[in-house]
Amino acid sequence: MNMTMLRPKLHFTPRKGWMNDPNGLVYTHDRYHIFYQHNPYSCEWDSMHWGHAVSEDLIHFEHLPIALKPDEEGDIFSGSCVVDEDNLTGLGTVNSPALLAFYTSHHPVTRREMQCLAFSRDGVTFEKYINNPVIPGKDYTAARDPFVFKNIISGGYSMCFTTEKSIKFYHSSNLINWNETGEFVLPDFAFQGMIECPSVFFSEGKCVLLMSMVIPESEYNKFPKGIKPHNRLMQYLVGEFDGNVFTDIEVNEEPLLVDYGQDFYAGTIFNNVSETVLMAWLGNSDNAMSVPTEEEGFRGALSYPRKLTLVKTSDGYRLKQEFYTIQTDDKVKKYKTGVIKDSFIEETISEDGLKATTNVKYSW
Repeated sequence: MNMTMLRPKLHFTPRKGWMNDPNGLVYTHDRYHIFYQHNPYSCEWDSMHWGHAVSEDLIHFEHLPIALKPDEEGDIFSGSCVVDEDNLTGLGTVNSPALLAFYTSHHPVTRREMQCLAFSRDGVTFEKYINNPVIPGKDYTAARDPFVFKNIISGGYSMCFTTEKSIKFYHSSNLINWNETGEFVLPDFAFQGMIECPSVFFSEGKCVLLMSMVIPESEYNKFPKGIKPHNRLMQYLVGEFDGNVFTDIEVNEEPLLVDYGQDFYAGTIFNNVSETVLMAWLGNSDNAMSVPTEEEGFRGALSYPRKLTLVKTSDGYRLKQEFYTIQTDDKVKKYKTGVIKDSFIEETISEDGLKATTNVKYSW
């Protein structure tokens, strides 16, 4: 990767063009695969493709050819990947399982959104399933971002995707034919608004539902004290999954935020990894176009990967986050980890934007 003055050395960035949501995070063929929302033609959001890169350590990346391109059905919106280990689809073999990419096809004129499937036998080149969509659009104009995960209760696989104000759940025994099993609506204490990019993981016998939100100003009063309100965020809920649908089990005084900043969005987790590892877009649709990297030929970056677990605190179950480090030798340093009980951030930025002073206080 060519290093330039404004290109991060640690965070993943596209080789060129625009990038926003991470998609299809998965470990297969001895490498971590990162797909992402990508416009290869300019540094502006448009004509969504799935970009593709691989890494052995999630620090050093190799860019691969574009995985998925728009077609007559529309752009390629966000989604997820799973390895078809048992060859349920018949698109690979047991000894050489196919990599399945589930994505939303978004028509730019009608705005119809459908859940579709593509597959790869080598982890690099993809072919779209001939009988797409696997879940038709019905009357939805905001049905997107399918996340597919193993159903540890009923067997087979489940899929969740958003319908703007709710999250739909589907089940399949073969990863091709899907049946609706339930719908989850946000509880009152959570942030309300447009839901995007849901994902699910299990920890401490509970189910955690992650999601990104676009919220109206009327929801700003729900932000914790000391946090500047903003309209794009990630929140999570702790509950149970009965094999059909998620149910929240904790009533909290305020929403549970994954991150307190406004430039941490559309996060999703890796499939086929023993631990729960999250990466998110370090951007915000309101200000991403002002990031001054266009002259260097790219715009967009992803967060450093975070390891997620659930811990029991005096306030209930809370998300514990640590930097995810792939230990290749015995020199990896150990740092104190845990749940931050309270925090306060004070930041002063000069008018010209060239200087910033930040004070961070936290207690364990």
